[in-house]
Amino acid sequence: MTGWCAYFLEGDRQGLTAAVNYTGLVSAFILGALLSAVLQRVWGTTTIWGASVLLTIVSGLYAFLLYRRSQYTKSPFYRSGQDDGHLD
Repeated sequence: MTGWCAYFLEGDRQGLTAAVNYTGLVSAFILGALLSAVLQRVWGTTTIWGASVLLTIVSGLYAFLLYRRSQYTKSPFYRSGQDDGHLD
């Protein structure tokens, strides 16, 4: 809520970024809880295996992306701390 208020009342773009990130996080949690409740009716207690597999996949992907980022920042062409405006 702080991020949304900072964006709407003060025009703070960083507040918007934080608000969107946290809104997505909370929404994903709610969706996951609802999906889990529905799947428990169908699969019963074996639903936990689906959640475990999904978490393993997401964790593996995240680890891979962190590794790729570390390799990218070691590149001689990477300019740390300089904003060239390409993300604007």
